[in-house]
Amino acid sequence: MARNIVIVSGGRLEDVSFFRNRIDALERRLIIACDSGARHLVAAGVKPDILIGDMDSVPDAQREAFKRSGVNVIRHPARKDLTDTALALEHALAQKPRTIEIWGALGGRIDHALANIHLLIRGKIAGIPVRLVDEYSEVIVASRENRFDDAMGCLVSLLALTPVVEGITLEGFEYPLARENLTLSESRGISNIIIASPAFLRVDAGDLLVVRYLKKDVFPEA
Repeated sequence: MARNIVIVSGGRLEDVSFFRNRIDALERRLIIACDSGARHLVAAGVKPDILIGDMDSVPDAQREAFKRSGVNVIRHPARKDLTDTALALEHALAQKPRTIEIWGALGGRIDHALANIHLLIRGKIAGIPVRLVDEYSEVIVASRENRFDDAMGCLVSLLALTPVVEGITLEGFEYPLARENLTLSESRGISNIIIASPAFLRVDAGDLLVVRYLKKDVFPEA
């Protein structure tokens, strides 16, 4: 059984070499392409293990080529309640992996990006770490204790996904907190900076979105 599952969605995914290197570093991996996310894998020269979705964005010839090469194609009706990425996540969670990463989940349509962000809560409920990854950042919903290694100078932003997130503690950050609360409408969690290694984030209750940029002063708009 795969220890690490990568789901590739159809949003922004620009730095092909970044993702190819990340795939190479994962042991016992399973790669799931969500419909239009297949184009990213084709560009990277990586074959998925599974192709899932309603197939409205995958040409018939490409889908048949995947089948011939041994890819498990799971087709869903176009009229469905879940997005292709949500279907892929449910399939991945059922495998009980150690970690799940979702690539290509950001950029493009804001409604899809927001839906993908909220999918992180499904991972928290299942007790399986799920993160959205692009070449700039990693996005998670915080567990009770979170550790950041080798992240000196990196920017971290916090946003409440529930009406109140209680008992937030930050250690090793430019702006520390000691068991403070953050509400859904607040922006004061934006743009903190890690100043120690390791740094720690602890949460007592609620769903807290954590956006950690991977490099100092490197953001999509730059």
